[in-house]
Amino acid sequence: MAITTAPRYGEDDERRLEAFGLSTELIHNGLRRGAERAANRSSHALKTAGGTDIYQDGMEDFAQLLTADRWREVQVDGQPRLLHPAGALAFTISSGINVGSVDLHRGPRTRRKGKATRGSLAPRSPHPVLFGDEDGADSPELVAQAAAAPFYFLLCERAPWGGGVHIELARPARITEGGSVNEWGDRIRVGFLSLEGDLSVFDQPDDDGPDEFDVPVEPR
Repeated sequence: MAITTAPRYGEDDERRLEAFGLSTELIHNGLRRGAERAANRSSHALKTAGGTDIYQDGMEDFAQLLTADRWREVQVDGQPRLLHPAGALAFTISSGINVGSVDLHRGPRTRRKGKATRGSLAPRSPHPVLFGDEDGADSPELVAQAAAAPFYFLLCERAPWGGGVHIELARPARITEGGSVNEWGDRIRVGFLSLEGDLSVFDQPDDDGPDEFDVPVEPR
């Protein structure tokens, strides 16, 4: 697999997003509510609160924005993803370090990931598992389609000077033995999301939080 070590800043990133039915504006709209809530939490908030805001609000808002265009919400090995109507990709939100970096030696990396991410990096014949309630469980066919679609993270990282969030849409290519994704098959730049407030609530130790839902955005 060819591995891209830096975002393709020489290409038209917006055009590439639009090919997936996305845009910088849409991605900002999907992340803004949770990011602003996180940025304006007080110092008394739990350390995990900011990341929970980004993840929970972001996944909800993306679903509201995209389902009108026939995107589907689906869980693969317990990991919620949003699936493109033609199966062009599926994505979920994740924190990252060095997001947006053009330094060839400092590409993004994630915190520890689990079964769903590992499964997305290996050839597989999906064994679907049903999730949700009895009336709304994902069908085996939908789970299989989501598992087979190219899998991307919508990576987020607070700016070191505050005031906003760096964002990339990036496809994992390799995961370390410790569970961190640090090599990427594709990286697409998303415009910087400016915010008001104190983004220090995003800071998290590497070993906090569940494997797949490590959504708090980390410092550099």
